[in-house]
Amino acid sequence: MTERTTFTGRGRRRSTRWQVRAVDRVAQALITFGGVGTIVAVSLVGLFLAWVVLPLFYAPEIDPDETLSPAWASQQAVRFEVDEHRVLGTVLSPRGVLRTFRIDTGATIHERELFPGEEPTAYAPVSDAPEVVFGFADGTVRQVRIEFRSRFPDVAGLPEAARALAPEAFMPLGDEILELTPQGQYRLHGVTIETREPFEIANGPVRGLAHTIGAGNPVLAALSADGAIRLAYFRPRIDPETGERRAMHDRTVDLPPPIDAASPPDHLLLDARGDSLFLLWENGRLDRYATGNPRGVALAETVSLVEDDSGARLTAARLLLGGRTLIVGDSRGRTSGWFLARPEAGDSPPAADGRKLVRAHDYPAGSAAVTSLGMSAARRMFAAGHADGTVSLFQATTEERLLTTTADEGKPVTSLAIAPEDDGLFALTGGGFWRASIDPRHPEATLAALFLPVWYEGDAAPSHVWQSTGGSQDFEPKFGLAPLVFGTLKATFYTLLFGAPLAFLAALHTSEFVHPRVRARIKPGIEVMASLPSVVLGFMAIVIAPFVGEWIPAILALLVTAPIVLMLAAHVWQVLPQRLTLRLEKWRLVFVLLALPIAAVAAWGPGPVARLAGIDPQTTPALRSVANWGLGPFIERTLFAGDVMQWLNGTIGNPLGGWLLLLLPVAALAVAWSSGMWVRPAIVRRGTRLSRAQFALLDVGRFFVTCGAALGLALAGAGILTLLGFDPRGPLVGTYQPMNALIVGFVMGFAIIPIIYTIADDALSAVPDHLRAASLGAGATPWQTAVRIVIPTAMSGLFSALMVGLGRAVGETMIVLMAGGNTPIMDLNPFNGFRPLSGNIAFELPEAVKDSTHYRVLFLAGLTLFAMTFVVNTVAEMVRIRFRRRVHNL
Repeated sequence: MTERTTFTGRGRRRSTRWQVRAVDRVAQALITFGGVGTIVAVSLVGLFLAWVVLPLFYAPEIDPDETLSPAWASQQAVRFEVDEHRVLGTVLSPRGVLRTFRIDTGATIHERELFPGEEPTAYAPVSDAPEVVFGFADGTVRQVRIEFRSRFPDVAGLPEAARALAPEAFMPLGDEILELTPQGQYRLHGVTIETREPFEIANGPVRGLAHTIGAGNPVLAALSADGAIRLAYFRPRIDPETGERRAMHDRTVDLPPPIDAASPPDHLLLDARGDSLFLLWENGRLDRYATGNPRGVALAETVSLVEDDSGARLTAARLLLGGRTLIVGDSRGRTSGWFLARPEAGDSPPAADGRKLVRAHDYPAGSAAVTSLGMSAARRMFAAGHADGTVSLFQATTEERLLTTTADEGKPVTSLAIAPEDDGLFALTGGGFWRASIDPRHPEATLAALFLPVWYEGDAAPSHVWQSTGGSQDFEPKFGLAPLVFGTLKATFYTLLFGAPLAFLAALHTSEFVHPRVRARIKPGIEVMASLPSVVLGFMAIVIAPFVGEWIPAILALLVTAPIVLMLAAHVWQVLPQRLTLRLEKWRLVFVLLALPIAAVAAWGPGPVARLAGIDPQTTPALRSVANWGLGPFIERTLFAGDVMQWLNGTIGNPLGGWLLLLLPVAALAVAWSSGMWVRPAIVRRGTRLSRAQFALLDVGRFFVTCGAALGLALAGAGILTLLGFDPRGPLVGTYQPMNALIVGFVMGFAIIPIIYTIADDALSAVPDHLRAASLGAGATPWQTAVRIVIPTAMSGLFSALMVGLGRAVGETMIVLMAGGNTPIMDLNPFNGFRPLSGNIAFELPEAVKDSTHYRVLFLAGLTLFAMTFVVNTVAEMVRIRFRRRVHNL
């Protein structure tokens, strides 16, 4: 390889060595592969999240089968049910005849008369229980329990014909059905019937009934022929004859007669807890009796279930899963949902028991009168049958009509049943038996239910709620993502509020004001903080939380005294002789750090500082009298009536102190801006005739006047808001919780400081030195150069640092799990907890059933977090590019 001689006399190669070129190409390939691979990996993550989430929004499916016409289908049904395997069905007639039939053919397997020789006069199915109560002419009531059973018989005891049974085929075997499952097992399907002893409740024929289990304390309501209504209460007791624990009669209560009722009620319904008895008439009138206390049963309220001017009649009424929501249908084809709620302040006054019946849901109307209702036993769904033969399936909470189909054209639907697994829908149509396979998908998770307020059972108004699991079968899942998004934004806001200013100011100080050798030591030390595990920071939050709760007034005071003391020290530094300040220049940071203990003493007083140092002020005469001389104790005594915790609870004090502290930062910024716009230029113009010391003293005076003006402005604003009746307790601050947003912001700030600091310091250091030299040469001070030249030039890098820190805060999991309180609420109160998207995923995903609604909604939460991060980063990149274009020509 030939060489040529340079002006220094050294040889220069005409081309690069092949080894260098090879390494360069390998490095280029690796970097390209890594970059493209990262983009592909992130895209695949987004696609996977979307793939898991997409089934949430699939439309429900229905596969109708042919309509059969068995002879028994024309009879009226008291109770119409099918088993979980969709093999058997039962129809109970008003006469007490129970018919068991095959779902696939409609053929009768077994027919049994429950009350031979007797004619029931009333009947009522029990909500959420496989029981029915019948009333008789002699005033007695009998309870019948009807349950499906499945068992695996001994193969040796089966008949020979069962050997030839094909998989998924059926064979009658007595009053049961034998099935060979796809797994090769024999399974018998049958029905068990248990009839309880009669109980006398009325003096004459029973005309209406309602019954509820009542959480182990059953309640029975009976309407007699003379219009009297009687309640029977039962309590768990030990049967003296058998020694078994069973519900035995406790007392009987007669209800006052309905007011202005021309006829007996058409429907009697008891809620699941036995707290309310509903009497319903065909004209839409509802009387609710508070029945929770047997000694205080009284009429609670009267409500109209239909619009008075519509001319509609009440045609169907049943209780939803859980027995607390009343679903009613009318002759106009409309259905609505009603439940009891405790009204909010300012609403119409509640009933005598503190609750009122509210019309929470209105569902899309059908094409004809509602003739029957069927309730799901697993979800909050119900089906409505209409007089023209159509059937609609609804989700009760979201008000979504999932599907509509025709069971039997032109024939009214007399009875409806939903399979226990919600995979089948069945109807009786006055002579026909209709069946269909359904797949409702995920009806609880609509876009409106996920991101908009939803009116949940028992609430006074629609709200955003996340509550994915509960302890009862009738639990209503609440998948509102708004509280989780709010928690993510809340955690990010307080984290950046604490960490970003410290990181930026530290980067500005080390890049512009300290010696390079000092910077070479400080920067690695701060960057080492990035190696702290999140779990360690979370544990640190748990450790400091009790301390913050104990000294909350002093800590709040420290947020005021620390900047004031530091700024005052800076002004005092200017007053010192210039010769002295030049000698002490390299120790300036030490003096700044010495100002922080002064700020702590000013905020906490000598007492707490002494206790931190291991000195008991009560045993030290010099500290005993001044132990509580601090801004924090003074603020607590003066502004918060001596106890800030009780003040936050709203039990003592007035709003003035809270408004003062909230408005103080805003007032300080406003006064500082005004001072910089008008006062500072006037002082500078006057300072041309003053010495250095005189100008410094004048500037110190301006500082004190500015502080006083800010305090006065905040006090004036606080006084005005207090006089107008506004109170920050509730909308802005509230009860103090040990694990709160303030703790998370403080601790998580340490997680983002190293990231923001490193990128910001590199951006500031990358500003060309000729810009600094030009500014200093023109007479600007180092601070003016940093603020007006360096920061605008490095703005793209500083913004990138902020966005990287934002991404770190948004995705943090362990710290918010350990210190965030894990409470999915939407509350601006910094002293309350929250639950972010990331923490919720980590907390609940391990327990979520695969492919369930809960499981997919958690993936939707991950997709939402992914989208939020993508949007923020995209906007940040656009802003960064704009900043770079502005400084490109510098």
